[in-house]
Amino acid sequence: MAISTSIINKIAQVSLFQDLGPAQLEEIALMCTRKMYQPQASIIITEDEEHSFYIISQGTVVVKAFDPTMREKVLAYLEPGDFFGEMAAIDSEPRSADVVAGNTEVEVLIFPQKDFQEILQNYPSVHLALSREFCRRLRLLNHRLSSVSLPASARIARSLILIANEHGKMTKEGLLLPKLTQSEIGKMSDSPRETVNRAFSELRDEGVIIPTESKQILIPSMEKIEEWIKTKSGIASSKF
Repeated sequence: MAISTSIINKIAQVSLFQDLGPAQLEEIALMCTRKMYQPQASIIITEDEEHSFYIISQGTVVVKAFDPTMREKVLAYLEPGDFFGEMAAIDSEPRSADVVAGNTEVEVLIFPQKDFQEILQNYPSVHLALSREFCRRLRLLNHRLSSVSLPASARIARSLILIANEHGKMTKEGLLLPKLTQSEIGKMSDSPRETVNRAFSELRDEGVIIPTESKQILIPSMEKIEEWIKTKSGIASSKF
């Protein structure tokens, strides 16, 4: 069966497969199918019983879940080259979060559970890379949990740092974040939109963030925003 060069190239850009050679990449590419999703469409939901593994080849997706009070929380924004669904593909347990398409059409490469497990068994470098990714995500989760006790403005700033570390683009002026609404950032930081708006005004006034003409956020100095968070946390703790 022939496989397009574009699919092989897309798979080669995924961190899990970067240590594989051309023949190995072609073998893996033969295992996947392509599927398109319209903007805002559900890709996987927690009730799904299938356990496939997904790679994003076009567009962006949102990973979200509901807390015990049924408030929606955004867990991550994923871009081309990112992947999801690996946990259920490994342990066959129910999905832990919903994944929906972003504001543009999304294309994913889908690997059936059996084929994904075969990849992990046959390619130790992929297994090791996935283990490293699990460690990275666990550290990010610990970082987010440690932010729960911060005052709202510092928690929002911490969310911007996490977004910058995950998806920021380095420019001459600083780290440029992807275009996100204040509501989306509020869901990541567990803050109402009005609180996000006030925090943004304060961050802008102090030069910690700079809005761009394309309605994105630029962080000129990571050190400055970290220091701002420490200052805010110190002020909050001194009041109690």
